[in-house]
Amino acid sequence: MPNHPTDAKTIAEQLHAMLKSVSEFDEIEVRPLVNGLVLPDERAQCFSAIYHRAAADVASLLRLNNRQDFQAIAMVTRGMFELAIDIRLINIIPDAVPKVLTFSEVEKLRCARKIVQFKAVRPNASIDPTVYSSYIAAEGARIDANKATLWPGFSRVEHWSGKKLPDRVNLLGTPFDELYAVEYPRLSWYVHSGLTGVSGLRADSYYALCGVALKSSTDSYEQILLAIIDEYRIGRADDSIRQKIRAARLAPFASNQAEADALYRQLVG
Repeated sequence: MPNHPTDAKTIAEQLHAMLKSVSEFDEIEVRPLVNGLVLPDERAQCFSAIYHRAAADVASLLRLNNRQDFQAIAMVTRGMFELAIDIRLINIIPDAVPKVLTFSEVEKLRCARKIVQFKAVRPNASIDPTVYSSYIAAEGARIDANKATLWPGFSRVEHWSGKKLPDRVNLLGTPFDELYAVEYPRLSWYVHSGLTGVSGLRADSYYALCGVALKSSTDSYEQILLAIIDEYRIGRADDSIRQKIRAARLAPFASNQAEADALYRQLVG
């Protein structure tokens, strides 16, 4: 049976190994297909972009292997949770694909206008607004028109779905509701300023924080991979692929390689 250690450092190390194991599954089973897309359409671009951003997050997490990295681990983990929600919402929100793509332009335009406005009220600021002014002149009217079409009645669009995070979570339900209620608030302590989450902790508690975040990262990563598997019907060629993810998650908790191999055979066949 898998090991059940009690010290926080060992648990965190195993959860780090779990994320690495799922990443190795991804590199073998999923990434070649995503990278092999030829001339992907806009929908595929949305899935691919979210997937690759999550993969980059995982690559960063795998390099963070010290308890002093707890804040960075928590921040990346929170971002992965929101990416997992985004990729699942594509099949739920009407006009999701044009909204995802247009929202990036809406945000760039908003920031460009903010910079130009800052320079206008503080002319002595050491900022050259030329490139931003040119972008506004060339693209502003088009982007504003697209925004009005996709989000009628919105003065400002804060997320491409037009919904706040709690409402996005409610649309999706399990497992996002539990992650949002239990894990997300704790992760947010290390994104925002303040001492909540660190005040009065023992040194080994930081290993526990890393472990909690790494487990949550793996949960979000799995949801992103499952969304890609569903979108590209990878399971049609390999109906055991979901069991392979489960085996990848459990393998680091085996006592030895023989036990890990037996577990794989039991789950995958």
